Amino acid sequence: MSKLSAVNYASKLQPAKQVLIVFHGLGDTGNGWSFLAEYLQRDPAFSHTKFVFPNAPVMPITANGGMSMPGWFDILEWNLSSSNVDSTGFLKSLKLVESFVKQEVDAGMDPSQIIVGGFSQGAALSLASSVTLPYKIGGFVSLSGFCIIPSILLNMKNDKNLSTPIFHGHGDMDPIVPFPVGKMSSEFFTEKCGMQNYSFNTYRGLEHSTSLEEINELVTFIKKTWNI
Repeated sequence: MSKLSAVNYASKLQPAKQVLIVFHGLGDTGNGWSFLAEYLQRDPAFSHTKFVFPNAPVMPITANGGMSMPGWFDILEWNLSSSNVDSTGFLKSLKLVESFVKQEVDAGMDPSQIIVGGFSQGAALSLASSVTLPYKIGGFVSLSGFCIIPSILLNMKNDKNLSTPIFHGHGDMDPIVPFPVGKMSSEFFTEKCGMQNYSFNTYRGLEHSTSLEEINELVTFIKKTWNI
């Protein structure tokens, strides 16, 4: 367990009955999303929820002139529609997603009470894991996410989470992961992968970040998923 680097928030009440795992974006750390745990823990509905915010390894990012920063995979160019991607790094981090889920399952958590989410790079991992995870979990969350290596994912995919609910939120003014990229990604997962319970949510005027409106709709999604 100690090999998996993360910021952990224990549930306010024991035992933990649900786990929310959120993978951060490029240049961030797990601490960058700790606000979400603090926000949700104000709500008694989340009293038995454990929060896990994994930390990405530090690596040189090609599109940033080789500058080193936390990242789940290298960004070779900012054109996210390009096929020139770090598939090796992405697949390595995709296995990490599985490891974090396995850690919770091995500790006794019911997989249906686990939600995997992420922002930007982390959301790309969350979306990909929806078709590759060997566990049927409670739900997936993508905030400003996108799909890379679609052809590889099609070859890897299983049907474990075809009916699992997915929340995908995207700002229509996002300059980093442009809105059309997010929309095309959602269409890949619904039309090519056959995901049956995929919700794509548009946020007017939102750039590459989250907003209170998006977070509150996410909270509604999580409560419905866990029936809390």
